[in-house]
Amino acid sequence: MRINTRLIAFVSFAAVAGFAAPAGAQTTQMAREVIVATPGFTYNGGLDIITKAFEAETGIKVTVKTGGMDDVKKAAQDGSADAVFLPADEMDLVKDTIKAGTRTHIGRSYQGLAVMKGAKIPDISTKEKFIAVLHSANRVMHSRCNGTPGGAGCSKTSYMLTHLFDLPEMAGVKHAPSPYGEGGDALARHEGDMAVQNISQIMKWDNLVVVGPIPEEYGCYLDGVAAVPSKAAHQDLGRQFIKYATQPGTFPLWYSRGIDPRKGAP
Repeated sequence: MRINTRLIAFVSFAAVAGFAAPAGAQTTQMAREVIVATPGFTYNGGLDIITKAFEAETGIKVTVKTGGMDDVKKAAQDGSADAVFLPADEMDLVKDTIKAGTRTHIGRSYQGLAVMKGAKIPDISTKEKFIAVLHSANRVMHSRCNGTPGGAGCSKTSYMLTHLFDLPEMAGVKHAPSPYGEGGDALARHEGDMAVQNISQIMKWDNLVVVGPIPEEYGCYLDGVAAVPSKAAHQDLGRQFIKYATQPGTFPLWYSRGIDPRKGAP
């Protein structure tokens, strides 16, 4: 998958001006609100734009609750959100709290390699080339992982990226955890010459360039899904929002942010 960063500005405009409301979508004369709970990988991966487009087309207010995986799972369990977005394996953990028939595929969200803007763009199209590029770096920055994987000090992606460097073929690679923030944050502060991080979150930095996704063999990705909690107050709006967010016209946006809707768990 090649990331075309020039699509971002185009899709951002198209999202507000051109996404079509799905057939049967509700419009309203009175103020209504849908609450969406999401971790960073899906918010930065497209929901930041999709929520604005949805509001513009439907007149329905979208309140987004961003947080860690545990926060979103809690929202699924207590019904404090009308739509929840999670990795598929995390959604499995709260499947008994999800409205039957509402689980919807989003796509595969990749972790990627970043370099400073203006630096030579290396070829990481194969596992062997990716390994060679990391060995050539002066310092590869990544997230810090303290404590239990998935806990407050070690997010799912932090654990994934930290332990990438524990593999035998990574012996000798010069790497370091970001003193604060993610790997891309540290690279943006010029604390290294490369970084690994979720692609959608690398792209928030104007001085960084996404080289591409980490080769699939390493399993450095999250398979995103969405669903409506069975205790949600506005299940109809939750369904409407998820349908809107996953319509065919959203494909270029998700894809440009490192999420491939053609791949991933159902």
